[in-house]
Amino acid sequence: MKIIQKLVSLIILILLTIIQPRLKAQHNIGHLKQLSESAEEVLAVYPSPDGRYAFFNTDYESKPKTLTIIETKAPFRKIVREKVSGYYFINPDRAAVLTAGVLQIIDLKSGSITEKEDVSRIEYVKKDGLLLVHSNSGQKNKLEIYDSNFKPVQQIESVIRWTIGNNSVLVFTKDILKDENHVYELTDQGKSKIKLWSSKEEVDKAVESDSDLGGFVVATKASTGLRVYWVRRDAQAIELKDDGLQGISYVKIDRSSDGEAVYLRFQKVKPKENSVVDIWYGKEQNLRNYTTEQNTIREVLWYPESGKILDFDQNFTGYTAIGKNNLFLKMRIDKSMVDVHDDQFGFHKKEIYLWNSKTGKDVLLPFDDGHMNFDPLGKSLLIKTGEGWVKFDTGNLTSTNLGWGDGSSPYYAANDRIIWTFKNEIWEQNLKSLKKKKLMTVKADEIELYKPQVIHSGVGVYRLSEYLEQDKKMIFVGKNSNALTSSYVFLNKNQLKTVIPETSDRIQVFGADTDYKSFFWIEDNYNKAFTIRYKNDSKNAVAIYKSNSADTQLGLIKKVALKYRGANNEEIEASLYLPPNFDPAKKYPVVLSVYEKQQRFMNKFLMPTFKNNRGINPRLLLESGYLVMFPDITYGDRGPGLSALQCINNVLDELQKFSYADMSKVGMIGQSFGGYETNFIASHSNRFSAFVSGNSVSDIVHTSYALNYNFNSPDYWRYEEGQFRMKGSFVNQRQKYLDNNPIYAASNINVPMLLWAGTADTNVDPQESISIFNVMRKYRKPVVLLNYRNENHSLGKVPAQRDLSIRILEWFDYHLYGKKDVDWINKQMKDAF
Repeated sequence: MKIIQKLVSLIILILLTIIQPRLKAQHNIGHLKQLSESAEEVLAVYPSPDGRYAFFNTDYESKPKTLTIIETKAPFRKIVREKVSGYYFINPDRAAVLTAGVLQIIDLKSGSITEKEDVSRIEYVKKDGLLLVHSNSGQKNKLEIYDSNFKPVQQIESVIRWTIGNNSVLVFTKDILKDENHVYELTDQGKSKIKLWSSKEEVDKAVESDSDLGGFVVATKASTGLRVYWVRRDAQAIELKDDGLQGISYVKIDRSSDGEAVYLRFQKVKPKENSVVDIWYGKEQNLRNYTTEQNTIREVLWYPESGKILDFDQNFTGYTAIGKNNLFLKMRIDKSMVDVHDDQFGFHKKEIYLWNSKTGKDVLLPFDDGHMNFDPLGKSLLIKTGEGWVKFDTGNLTSTNLGWGDGSSPYYAANDRIIWTFKNEIWEQNLKSLKKKKLMTVKADEIELYKPQVIHSGVGVYRLSEYLEQDKKMIFVGKNSNALTSSYVFLNKNQLKTVIPETSDRIQVFGADTDYKSFFWIEDNYNKAFTIRYKNDSKNAVAIYKSNSADTQLGLIKKVALKYRGANNEEIEASLYLPPNFDPAKKYPVVLSVYEKQQRFMNKFLMPTFKNNRGINPRLLLESGYLVMFPDITYGDRGPGLSALQCINNVLDELQKFSYADMSKVGMIGQSFGGYETNFIASHSNRFSAFVSGNSVSDIVHTSYALNYNFNSPDYWRYEEGQFRMKGSFVNQRQKYLDNNPIYAASNINVPMLLWAGTADTNVDPQESISIFNVMRKYRKPVVLLNYRNENHSLGKVPAQRDLSIRILEWFDYHLYGKKDVDWINKQMKDAF
């Protein structure tokens, strides 16, 4: 009787399995192409000075990009142009737009248009209110200069280019008949010009000296290399004379804090010798000297009026001018390092000095944690030490603790003040008295100043000057890390106004008019296309443009959050997207896209396109009837591969609780580090039916010591302390490297794998993909490798992007949906051996 009951139960189970609704492959390339062709991506928005109008750019799958001018109070009024190469608001009511060689001056109030043909380039000089209009060679390379009302100011012929500096506009001309090169400075609001330079030699560069010395630096091309001059505004020139500068091919002018000197950085290229052998020495810190043409760098302070040249000490690097008191930051080169990239990741104490170019004296600054902010006026430095932020006074060379620790960020403001953000608070501190005053509390986990003014330094990414240009008017971004939401607030004279309330939408672009009375931004979300919003200071935000209005399926896409445990038993999350017209009674195959933590990107519009540099497009997969999941991965002491495997197993355990997920048809895709994770999981899991891995590492033992030609250095720093998080080298973490190496278990892969690589990839050697291909091929495993000629780490050319995108769709359709009429896959899968 029990046997009969078991048989009946088995038959019922089989029948239920047969009856359970399953989807047929929905991949319709015609539908997907039509969807992508109709999609539009709004790239940027630029308001007019008074906020009444705005430019915005739109990109398409195949059509040319467009520029649209829209009126904020009447958004149905739009002016659209294609093939635009230049556009500016030259005053609140006029726009200058260059389209296919035709300049149009558009009166935005009346709609009237003035046209000028044969124009090659335009540029608007905002500080002078000048529109520069350059005609093509048929018009004698004429530069016409107009004011902000498009009234002619002057014109100059034979112009080959111009440069716009902080305080000047320089125009370069070439007199072909006399074979002379000239440089002019525009003066008197563009009405006049002064000839600064004239010579037979071609002018390589003419720029402002970026020093209180004033004047300009001019470099000309001679047979012996560049010749360098300092030129006064009265056109009097002094040449830099130094035998050691013979043969220089490049000169860069950096900011100088010494008011009598110009800071020059020279480069001389020494071509590689065409010899039988290249000799590499183990004591060489920078292997770039062996892999590329050798560049000799020389940095000097040049005092043109006295003729003095002061060479910077080559035991230091990163020289950065601080204010105007002859002070420079400099960082001692660590000669104990084997390679220049050894300290790329992780905290390493740096000896950073404050050096006085006049006295030659320097002082060692307090050791920081990698963060430093310097006053644009040079009076002080803010240094984040292990004990918190300290103020270092550059005058008396003393340090004072400011009472701020982790979670705080400083911004210099006027009148010896610092604006601090601390968690969700905004504070002000007087640098003289050190008194603090809380200005505001924002409803958020943390806040940051939106786009402060920045002066970068040479001593590290986070050692820079961040300051306020208009410290009475500030935009702050509030962030809620757990909810992945943000808000934008406007602080004006200690009055806080909310511009964008807390939202889960992605705020892609944010801007304001000149007076901060009108605000513009682009918002989108996974199932919400790009919307441009406008908010007047006293009114609610309104949508002035909504893109992709024909995409009726977009709003039907839903997202489910899955909670699971990470590599350190912490709670992490995955986003599972459900396709349009989702039916919970049916079963759907699933594609997982892996990398590291990805949830911060999950509010991005799912743009349907075949122009994918990694081949994956979640929208195309959703339209083809797949569930698409982006899981977060965290990393523990066992290593990156085992950590990824643990996280993915945990998220699959959660996924199988959903009856509509077909756990017998699960695919995985990853590129770069995500490709490494895919390779490892493929060799250690039997829960998948197909894999796609692109430009991926397969042998971490080999690659950790191999040369990375993208950085021209060995790669071990990326493995020990960087992305791979091995916490040591192969020598002292041997077993961890072995346990996390995909190639050692690649023969265990038993499901189809599609590999792809760019043959010109200098970041991950294409041989890494070939190696795992060869293992699978040797052991008769189903594998296909796509080698994209002359493509790099991510595919950059549209034909390759489209080809890979289509092949990935076909690969998953074949192996997860059973769509077997794909010739290039059949060639591998049918009777391969």
